[in-house]
Amino acid sequence: MKKRLLAVLLAVASCICVVYSPINANAQEMNYGVSHEESSDISIEESDIDTSIFDINNAYPEVAQVEDIEENYIPNGIDRVYDGENLKVHMTATVSESGENDNTDPNYAYLVEHGDVIHGELTKTSEMRWYGFSLEQRSKVSILLQTVSNVDADIYLFELDQNTYKLNLVGGSATSELGVSEYCTEVLDKGIYYFAVSAYEGSGQYAFAFYATSDINYEVNDSKATAAEIGVNDTIKGIIDNPFDKDYYTFTISEPMITELNVNVGTYSFGIIKENSSTSVYKISEKEDMYQFDAGKYYLVVYSTDGKYDTDYSIKLKKVANIANDTSSFYYMINAKAGIVFQSDGYGSNMYVNGNTIDLSYSYNVDASNSAGTQRYNITMTNPSDLRAKIYQSQFMFDDVEDAIYYGMTMPDTVDYIKGSKGVGPTGNVLELSLYSSNSFYNIHCICSGAYAANRYYKDLNFVTVFINPNTGKLVDIEHINYFYEYATGSNSMTFTRPYSTATKYYYPYYNGEEPTTW
Repeated sequence: MKKRLLAVLLAVASCICVVYSPINANAQEMNYGVSHEESSDISIEESDIDTSIFDINNAYPEVAQVEDIEENYIPNGIDRVYDGENLKVHMTATVSESGENDNTDPNYAYLVEHGDVIHGELTKTSEMRWYGFSLEQRSKVSILLQTVSNVDADIYLFELDQNTYKLNLVGGSATSELGVSEYCTEVLDKGIYYFAVSAYEGSGQYAFAFYATSDINYEVNDSKATAAEIGVNDTIKGIIDNPFDKDYYTFTISEPMITELNVNVGTYSFGIIKENSSTSVYKISEKEDMYQFDAGKYYLVVYSTDGKYDTDYSIKLKKVANIANDTSSFYYMINAKAGIVFQSDGYGSNMYVNGNTIDLSYSYNVDASNSAGTQRYNITMTNPSDLRAKIYQSQFMFDDVEDAIYYGMTMPDTVDYIKGSKGVGPTGNVLELSLYSSNSFYNIHCICSGAYAANRYYKDLNFVTVFINPNTGKLVDIEHINYFYEYATGSNSMTFTRPYSTATKYYYPYYNGEEPTTW
């Protein structure tokens, strides 16, 4: 008998346990001692936890925003269009080493290769200095041009049509201002290309850096305007392909959510930018990569601050679940494997699961009376205004084993609900929640007589442990006290497992200023 009671206590009272084989709860095998006639209501306990933190800004650090880092080099800025002549090179034209010929004609363009830094001089307005390169595979090409302060120069990029030998404009950068840097970056197919450094105004020296790499995933995404669209469950693998490269990614969410954001960028810098200043991002754990995002549009950016490049990086964004837009409810139980987030305020009130309000509404009314006797069942559950969840381990810890079994109060957790003969919701991963109130809200009125007299049970309770559908917030089944699974005779039963309970974690504000060393 003691072994049976201990097994039941461990199954009900433990806040985190793993059961790999199904748990069968039926009237014969899981009797919680529900008679407990001397006291039906649970005594309300106020938590000894400091719940004076009412503002999320005081609970979790807001993620610092990266501001305007792309302003130094705006890629492919076009203030004016190319209005020069239609260009064509001779069949005998060659791209030669620098210095062999005057490169003011594309037929005598100078050859450039990845990593080259080239210096030159524009001797007059409208002069064009020509360079060429070939690509053996689809590549990203970047050219950064800088001039002396009295020159306004542009970059024009052309692809060679190898049948007609015409030069077709495919890109460039032409910003209107003296001494302004020009940054041209394009993803180009295999082929032969030419580009010109063109003097729109003034004369003087210039220099450019040339890069051609096979980094084409998500490119070109060197600014917020050209940011690559990603989803909230994407894994990004990229590379910073030149010292000036900045990789931007953007995503938009319509509801607040909890996400895992794993960033492995090595020596590069990483930042989050919000489109709307009124939205916020909070890192709800310094130990783990768990974040709360308000609804809105966001950018992720990776860039080099020390001039180093050609190293891979990865970013993994994974949505756990939506949350409610309730600024008072920032005490979280999160189970990323099950995809379930329970949230409440510091008192266990204002409760939600995956953004849905917790709703206990339930009614079971059956009159099965016959010549053998009376069986009238009226079982109801409502949502009192002071309904709360047990959210602290120190709450409702009973010294008496029978009390612990009877009340069965447990921390928020997740279970895999397989079946329940009296269930009212879907199977799958659900929220397990122990709730209480100062007044009775769970009424079990089972009036039985005659041959069914032994099944009589009549209680008004102010506590319950239930399973909640994370997709709606509504009741799935009643775990404890359940008249049909624990008391009445018959074939009623419930089956569930705990495959992900070890992944359940409680992200509460650190009232003592320290994050838990264990979960």
